[in-house]
Amino acid sequence: MKKNSVENHVYNHIKTAILARKLAPGKQLIENNISTTLKVSRTPIRNALRNLASEGLVDIIPNKGAFVTSPTLDEITQAYELRGKLEFIAARASMEYLTNDDFDTIKEIIEREKLALSDKNVEAFVKINKDFHVAITKKCNNKFLNEFIERLIIQTNIYLILYDEFFNSIKLDAYSPNEHDHILSLMEQKRETELKIALENHFKHSIISVENGYYEYKELDEIF
Repeated sequence: MKKNSVENHVYNHIKTAILARKLAPGKQLIENNISTTLKVSRTPIRNALRNLASEGLVDIIPNKGAFVTSPTLDEITQAYELRGKLEFIAARASMEYLTNDDFDTIKEIIEREKLALSDKNVEAFVKINKDFHVAITKKCNNKFLNEFIERLIIQTNIYLILYDEFFNSIKLDAYSPNEHDHILSLMEQKRETELKIALENHFKHSIISVENGYYEYKELDEIF
């Protein structure tokens, strides 16, 4: 395989294992094990790990190695709570500028979200989830606020990938489409006070779903 193909192969192999929850948060990604199992040299492995680190899925710790990212519960809670506050500020401002076409586009995003959740497609869901939240906040006309919110969305989507209980259960119903519908309806009606409460409850629900996420993972040596 060409260099880029080898690197992509390693990247996709590790990322798929993380998305499928076959690698537990905090598990070390030992280059020698990966090299032996995938029959590749160390250079494409290191490049693949750096790419995964740039996406927030892997932490590279100097003199220790690479690990599947393992946020604390306090970090998760802090990120969601801050995100909720910032999104309300942005959504409140965006309400004045969102058009009927914008609302129609966001409603289509919610329909795509329902399909992704029906298929239990976590990778598709986190992308669509980001699309929804960015769509309701981007017209706040504050570049810095938008940048902070997008960064927090990317970070909290990683928590959904790692822990959200919905993707490991056949019994639970998806909660986010209905909540997204409600949030959008309140924005259309410019009901600011109720919007604030709806966003707070939405992120509290996310925190609870992540807190309840206890999963069975394979040991790293069973994958590499």
